[in-house]
Amino acid sequence: MKNALVCSALCASLMSGIANADNHGQSDSRALTTNDLINNGYAEARLGFADMGLSDDAIVIAGTFGTSLDQFLPGLGAEAELTLTASDAETTVSDGFGNSVTVEGSYFGLGGYATYTLDLDPQVKGLELLGRGGLVYVNAEANTWAGSADDSSIELGIGIGARYNLQNNLAVVARFDTYDIDVLSFGATYRF
Repeated sequence: MKNALVCSALCASLMSGIANADNHGQSDSRALTTNDLINNGYAEARLGFADMGLSDDAIVIAGTFGTSLDQFLPGLGAEAELTLTASDAETTVSDGFGNSVTVEGSYFGLGGYATYTLDLDPQVKGLELLGRGGLVYVNAEANTWAGSADDSSIELGIGIGARYNLQNNLAVVARFDTYDIDVLSFGATYRF
């Protein structure tokens, strides 16, 4: 629980620090305002598969809120993400005496990332390559008929992906992220 609170506080401070970085009357054109966050913001929903080390992968749902920070460095951004298992990973193990036990695994992840987007529009219209790195709080749980166990930690998370813009505010996206768990996901991005 302590790790969850620490990671939540880190994510909240990252996003609130950005949100509260209003210009306050200064004339620096690179200053970030709350309107910048909204105007450059996006929401992303993805469905994917998570490799938890069991024979069957978990099906996951991921939701992301992000914003562009192009005024500081073209391509720079920040994201906050929540990932949950929609269907648990599963495997069956034998105890060597003819008995088998089914193990089910699920997880919850909360991450804060710095992102970089490489716009390939001059080469391929509408295509962007994505990269990100940050901290992810992961809480994994394993269940059997005999009981359950869980583990939580804060991990370094990195990811790559591609986004294809269908319209000015709508895109399809594919991502591969790795931390304690590997996740391959596909979905859509909506820009505000």
